[in-house]
Amino acid sequence: MKHLVRITLAIILSALLTSCALAEEQTYPDGIYRGFYYDGGIEQIAIQFELRGGLFDSIVYRGVKYKDGDYMIEDASDAQKASLRQYEQLAEYLIGKGIEAIDDLYNPYEIVEDVDAVTTATMQSSKLISALWDGLNRRPFKLVDTTKLPVADPYGDGTYRGSYMEDGGEQVAVELTLRENSFVHISYRTLQYRGEDYLAEDASDAMKGIAAQFNALLDYLTGKPVSAVNDLYRPGEIAPDVDGFSGATIRAPKVISAIWDALGRRAYRLD
Repeated sequence: MKHLVRITLAIILSALLTSCALAEEQTYPDGIYRGFYYDGGIEQIAIQFELRGGLFDSIVYRGVKYKDGDYMIEDASDAQKASLRQYEQLAEYLIGKGIEAIDDLYNPYEIVEDVDAVTTATMQSSKLISALWDGLNRRPFKLVDTTKLPVADPYGDGTYRGSYMEDGGEQVAVELTLRENSFVHISYRTLQYRGEDYLAEDASDAMKGIAAQFNALLDYLTGKPVSAVNDLYRPGEIAPDVDGFSGATIRAPKVISAIWDALGRRAYRLD
């Protein structure tokens, strides 16, 4: 019995070490990433950051909110501005450091200062951590070096669902089905922007034209392996020009983000 326990522990330890080694080997391509943290129906943290050579080159907050309002508006309260300054200090800490430095944010007291009436004890660094990993899991929103594209790992057969949300609204939502790591079906569940639903039956001709461009991206992927998602970084070579809009102008990064979000969540349904 003891021998069996030792063997079991050895197997578990080996698996953990292998997992850690893979995590250390994982690299992220140079590019601009976007990540989000939602809670209570509120987009509490929205960030955009750039990686170069595996290091954080810049981090910009696109949104910082909570139940008491928007911390980035001009008439934010002194307490809100103080909290925002702490979030900025966390971002500044990461500049020039690698992905592994994200773990340091679990101890924000060693990084941020007490600002005005706000203490480090109130800092919710976990929200920033979540947003950073969300961005990394979604792969680059925009590439700055096309010589090193994101790696497409193998995924199990099944149906997946993912979305791209910004400013509190779901702008792109996709459902896709994989067989042998290739797309056999992919469609939009949501495609909208600033209250305009591109999939609505009564959509204008202009919106229908833009929807056709977005649909061309999914049609291109059907029958191709997951690695073909990288081709969407060049939408001008896929989507047709319609009504004065070139194929290069459509927001393909939002589609890319939604697809990687779906794959990162694993199968929604096993078919």
